[in-house]
Amino acid sequence: MARVPMTEVANVRLNGAGAGTARVGPLTAREVWYPSNVSIKTTFPGVQTSPTNESACDLFVGQSASAQYFRDSSIQGSTGDASGACSADKVMSGQYIWAVWRGGDANVQATLTVTGVKDV
Repeated sequence: MARVPMTEVANVRLNGAGAGTARVGPLTAREVWYPSNVSIKTTFPGVQTSPTNESACDLFVGQSASAQYFRDSSIQGSTGDASGACSADKVMSGQYIWAVWRGGDANVQATLTVTGVKDV
């Protein structure tokens, strides 16, 4: 099995309440991920260059975005933040890294980026 660098990205458009969920995870049963950094941010459409409402964002690692899988929280979910709180996790098939935004601007694109290495 080869260990290779990874950069995985997921996007979601925040709803009218400024909330949304993005997730990434192994694509096959053979893949095992070893994340080192998880970053989050939003991109603003048109002439808007900064958030009107700074979103909060919670990070989870596991089968769902529920309390038992919670890893970290940020109050800079719109302008951007990064966390190493998932670096002790080994992510296997059926598990995901989740980002859950709330309280942000409606209709902006939120991005979850996970870097590290993976076995393929």
